[in-house]
Amino acid sequence: MVAHAAEPRTTLHTETEECPVHNMRKTGFDTSTSEQPIVHTDDGVWHIYGYDEVRQILRTEMAHQAGFGKDELVAGAGGFLKILPILYLDGPEHHKQRRETNKFFTPTITDKAYRDFMNDYADELIDGLKKKGRVDLSDISMDMAVKVASRIVGLTNSLLPGFKGRLNGMLETGNLPADTPKWKKSLIGQYNSMSFAFFDVWPAVRARRKNPQNDVISYLLSRDYGLFEILTECVVYGVAGMVTTREFICVALWHLLENPHLAERMRVGSQEERYAILHEILRLEPVVGQLQRRAIEDITLTSQGETVTIPAGSLVDLHVSASNTDTDIFGEDAQAVCPMRDVAERKPRVQEYALSFGDGAHRCPGAYVAIQESDIFLQKLLAIDTLRIERAPDVTYSEIAKGYELRNFIIRVD
Repeated sequence: MVAHAAEPRTTLHTETEECPVHNMRKTGFDTSTSEQPIVHTDDGVWHIYGYDEVRQILRTEMAHQAGFGKDELVAGAGGFLKILPILYLDGPEHHKQRRETNKFFTPTITDKAYRDFMNDYADELIDGLKKKGRVDLSDISMDMAVKVASRIVGLTNSLLPGFKGRLNGMLETGNLPADTPKWKKSLIGQYNSMSFAFFDVWPAVRARRKNPQNDVISYLLSRDYGLFEILTECVVYGVAGMVTTREFICVALWHLLENPHLAERMRVGSQEERYAILHEILRLEPVVGQLQRRAIEDITLTSQGETVTIPAGSLVDLHVSASNTDTDIFGEDAQAVCPMRDVAERKPRVQEYALSFGDGAHRCPGAYVAIQESDIFLQKLLAIDTLRIERAPDVTYSEIAKGYELRNFIIRVD
């Protein structure tokens, strides 16, 4: 069924109202909802809310990437790029790159190549927390995410300290207020890009031209990527591999410390049980709350026993936050954290984390990395008996990820 309505309005908030079934979501920014899984608004945008319908769009070759600032990148830098970053590619070239880069992110590689490194660095961060007594979790979770992703990508040869700050500068450009003058946004963006390029990306490229490594930058050089293309890919991996994991670690610990039974299972449970808990929290709290696609041909969807055609050229807004709590799939308690919940039968089967890592050709390649490093870091945090929340985080909106950011999240150990 398709509903036709005026464009839905989004209200930003940090608290959600209780629903008849206990609502545990802490971050819901996408408050536009509909009883219908598909809504066509007056501005021509197709809004998809149902789980089955969102997954159909993510899996069709007829819908191409349209989010994460793709239009702005193509308009501003398209003439300088020989090839778009993998996040923005579609079709055969995208499939080829995904096949060739998946070797950095498989479960086996993630376990064998990165586990010891993750453990060692997490121990350093925990030691720092114990010495200081209190820290901002959003800072040390960023440290963890940056360390892991930079090693996989190959950003390990910075000329000066401050890599995390320069990366944050890149990201903050995308989150500037909408009324920021265009010239100012452009100037800030160019400064941050050049700082990141000069101090972090170019040194890594020079080092790998002399001595290639088993990392993403070395792979890009083997494909004859230019400096500008490599810089753009590094920015994309920075957003995808560092920022999203940072936010998830924060929201996961928030849930765990407020639900002692879940925290205890994270301490003593098997890896399967721990991952199920993390997947369930991620289902309820997807870091990327919305995805966008552009129909390159007419797309026919099946919805509630009927067929719906989305015309070629249409913008399609996929409401992941809503689809992840679709009661037809996840039950009436879909707003609660219930690990290993029973879900509706679907082929392919419904993942525990629902669509939080996307699906189809653009499914997040770093899913295994993100869950493994989160599991390691959270286990070590929860092993501290006196760990507690001193100040709950501020919940703000990220224009880049179309989801939440958690800041000023102060945790303390006594």
